[in-house]
Amino acid sequence: MLNMIRMELYRMVRMKSFWVILFIVAVINVITVSLDDAMMSDPELRQAIEAAESQKDNAAANIGMSISMKQNEDGSYSFLETITSAAKGMLVALFIGIFTVIFATADFNTGYIKNYGGAVKHRWHMVCAKATAVIVYTALFFAMFILSTSLGVYIGGHKIVMDPAGKIVEVLCIQGLLHVVFGWIIMSICLIIRSNLISMIITCCISLHVFAALYELADKGLKKLGWKDASILKYTVSGRIMQYGIDSREILGSTVVVAVIFAVVFCLGSSLWLTKKDLV
Repeated sequence: MLNMIRMELYRMVRMKSFWVILFIVAVINVITVSLDDAMMSDPELRQAIEAAESQKDNAAANIGMSISMKQNEDGSYSFLETITSAAKGMLVALFIGIFTVIFATADFNTGYIKNYGGAVKHRWHMVCAKATAVIVYTALFFAMFILSTSLGVYIGGHKIVMDPAGKIVEVLCIQGLLHVVFGWIIMSICLIIRSNLISMIITCCISLHVFAALYELADKGLKKLGWKDASILKYTVSGRIMQYGIDSREILGSTVVVAVIFAVVFCLGSSLWLTKKDLV
């Protein structure tokens, strides 16, 4: 098991996509604040942004990705605001999902899995090893994201106001957990369907709120059937990622429960599938 984990971690850092994705996101974060300032200085763009913000609760009207960081009155940014705005907008999940698809399907696409798959005593060890690599990647991604976003704020001529330490730890831990589980879901989908293209489409559909729009349509049908408070999205990992922010302590417990259920179901499901099916 430990050797397999080391092998997956070594393979992860040796992949070009590992560094390319981190570099792309770092560049985006560094220039985001300057671009945001430029857009807000244009009255027409500001009006369009405000109109989009007013419709954020309507998932069907927000297919795609819209991320904006709110400034304080003195022009500074809250530390958690800079992180949660991108996380709740599914930008972080999108790039974690893209890398996970590339990483989880790489050994199947190249046939490399035949070199070690037959020597593994328990195939569920393969799922555990890949899941561990996803945890490490998510942690590194969050660290890079925080550093590059902070750098972008300072380059834009603003300052960051730190939130209470307890609140920072809480939000980062919960968002980190949700993104790890999101990565595990994508990993499990890759291991089951073994299609790079379909897995990438599913990742993009989730991150770009296509599924959220479908959930909203399903909610309308359920409400007509009598479930007045129907809300499928809040029972999904992506929904919790979009919901959990600075003032979300009241849903902390239920968020952890949702994350654990999805983690167990998808990891167990992919382990059983990998055990029962041929590797190629």
